[in-house]
Amino acid sequence: MEFRRKLRFLPSILFLLSFSLIAQENVFSGIPIVGAAPHHDSDKFSFAILGDKTSGGDGQWEIFDRAVDSINLLKPDFVITVGDQIPGHMEEREKWDAEWNEYLTHARRLTVPLILVPGNHDIANTACYRFWQEDFGPTYYSFVYNNCLFLILNTEEERWDGRGPTWEKMMQFAQEELSAKANVRHTFVFFHKPMWDDPRFQRDWARLSELLGNRKYTVVAGHEHYLMTERRNGNLLVVQSATGGGLATSNIREYGAFHSFGMVTVEGTEVTYAVIEPGKGIWSAEIAPTSFRKALSYDVVKVDAAAPYRKENGLVHIPEVFILTNPFPEPIELEVTIHSSASDKRESHREDGHETKGKWNLNQRLEPNEQVSMPFFLGVPEAEMYYPPLVSWRVQFRGEWLTNENYPMSQENTIMIYPRSCLTSIPEWDVIGPFPIGKIKSEQLPSHPKEANPRLFERLGPEEGYDPERTYPENKKWFSVQSGAKGLLNFNAIMGTVDEAVAYAACTISSPTAQLTHALVYSDNYHQAFLNGDLLEKGQDFGAPSGFTYVPLELKQGNNQFVVKLINNRGDWFLRILVANPKNNLSFSNSRNATDTSTQKRTN
Repeated sequence: MEFRRKLRFLPSILFLLSFSLIAQENVFSGIPIVGAAPHHDSDKFSFAILGDKTSGGDGQWEIFDRAVDSINLLKPDFVITVGDQIPGHMEEREKWDAEWNEYLTHARRLTVPLILVPGNHDIANTACYRFWQEDFGPTYYSFVYNNCLFLILNTEEERWDGRGPTWEKMMQFAQEELSAKANVRHTFVFFHKPMWDDPRFQRDWARLSELLGNRKYTVVAGHEHYLMTERRNGNLLVVQSATGGGLATSNIREYGAFHSFGMVTVEGTEVTYAVIEPGKGIWSAEIAPTSFRKALSYDVVKVDAAAPYRKENGLVHIPEVFILTNPFPEPIELEVTIHSSASDKRESHREDGHETKGKWNLNQRLEPNEQVSMPFFLGVPEAEMYYPPLVSWRVQFRGEWLTNENYPMSQENTIMIYPRSCLTSIPEWDVIGPFPIGKIKSEQLPSHPKEANPRLFERLGPEEGYDPERTYPENKKWFSVQSGAKGLLNFNAIMGTVDEAVAYAACTISSPTAQLTHALVYSDNYHQAFLNGDLLEKGQDFGAPSGFTYVPLELKQGNNQFVVKLINNRGDWFLRILVANPKNNLSFSNSRNATDTSTQKRTN
């Protein structure tokens, strides 16, 4: 047995646990594997899949241990994870070692090898990325086992340089492996974030799907903690539910809210994916179809503005319409909640709505396929207009309440002040950054942003708008990017991950007349906005109640420079920006093109 790489933990603990990264001269050589590599030449084999353990899973080792005991009874050939083994998000070696020691103390009870897949908690930043490489080796890899290809990719590979050379190297690796192993009997693809269902990876999944072509494959991810499965062209896509990670459990199996592990059996060309809930049951993976959770979160409630807002008697009057639908084959009881912001001065004008401690609830029973439109009117102080409340709902299904999942990268679960048909995404932006700003004391937010970090209000130059001739800190340069679906700007993909930093996105809004409109903005983590160089104090986000803000845009006639500053605390960072165009007379471009056009006009 050859030890090619050892975890950099205390040697005494290592020997006590008898755990090292062991790699033999076989198909498992050089991959992140814990335990002795298996050897199996049969036409039939099986492997288990462990779901997320971290993110809300503190103190839930009993669940993980029970899964390990069940796996040991089933004796698969090996176990593979879907990532997020540890809480992560550290930059200190000592914390990294301590968290992995804790995980491996429990994982070592497996009697079969454990193959590791990196998750966003494991590789939350470039420091963790380096630690992983030092201890485990590759962040993406492949192996062939009994004529089946296992392709393990890393959705966190973007941490270094976004969709730059690092990411491209991984995608080239995937292309080469799939091309070289075109005749395997089945292909299994693993990564942490479900690329096929995450707007941040829309283009990447389209590319990978094309590379997979007509071969038979199964794709497995984690991250969401809830079981969701679907088939595309006959191929199974699985979001494996958590195994000890944070999870609000439910007895409604279609909802996918239960701790489990996967058990895959391959026999000939047949692949079976069972979901095992230790002590409770064994289910087909398709017990929890993606369509069920998506119907609950996307179809049951749709919020729209019946007309644009108006101001009267010191209040902003917002006429809403709630379209309530039952997409399920059974009757449901529906409760919709509008969560108020800090002030309690809202006025609800719906007769059957009732207020409970700053919340407004609407209740409705719906028969299968029934749809009801409900008008709802809000009167809010103008200051609160810029921080719309979150709208959430829950459905009583078979006697149990199920809560919707909020998807802010593709949804706007908030009060609308314009009809949705007015909201427009800007296809192309100029961006610049990142600029490190130092520690952000998040405990001071949202009330005291200047105490959280005075540099949040420091002007670095991009606030004035796109200027290719200007010199910026660290010699940063503007470059153009296309936005994703529904106005998404994924800064992990654009420029990699930099904790405690800011970056800027600039565009030009052209208006034939002076007029007021608003941008609906969501950010992870925070944002500020500037119009023609001026800070827009209303609509800044240092912890907005719903995550969304309405940024007021007092447009002048002609070209207007609109800049949004994204502030990242730690980990993932992104923006979503939609601009209301109620008169349908605005045009949008990245500032570079607007500047070029303006220069041409002056020259002519």
